[in-house]
Amino acid sequence: MGKYTAEVQPRRTPEFATLVDIAPDGADVIEVRAEGPEWRRAELLGAYTWGPYAGAPLEPISSAPDDSTHTAFVIGEFLTTARRCPAVKFVRAVGAFETYRIELNRAEWE
Repeated sequence: MGKYTAEVQPRRTPEFATLVDIAPDGADVIEVRAEGPEWRRAELLGAYTWGPYAGAPLEPISSAPDDSTHTAFVIGEFLTTARRCPAVKFVRAVGAFETYRIELNRAEWE
């Protein structure tokens, strides 16, 4: 590394820190679904780790949806303030529900 090369830092803005708190331990990516535009109903659909190399599929670490009141509130607050961040990827919309994939940590091979 050169002297001007920065170490890769995890995304730890206050908004992302709240998502890290509700995600399972070791999660690099989470997938959430919420009912817009007020984001009152939301759930954590799954959590994943990065694959071993670029282009590898994500490896699931949790598949049980979490639709608790606290999780819904955290996801709703996050989408209200940080939905347009580069680490938030729109996946699909079905009716009033929108699904997003959110990168909590950068891949090691990135």
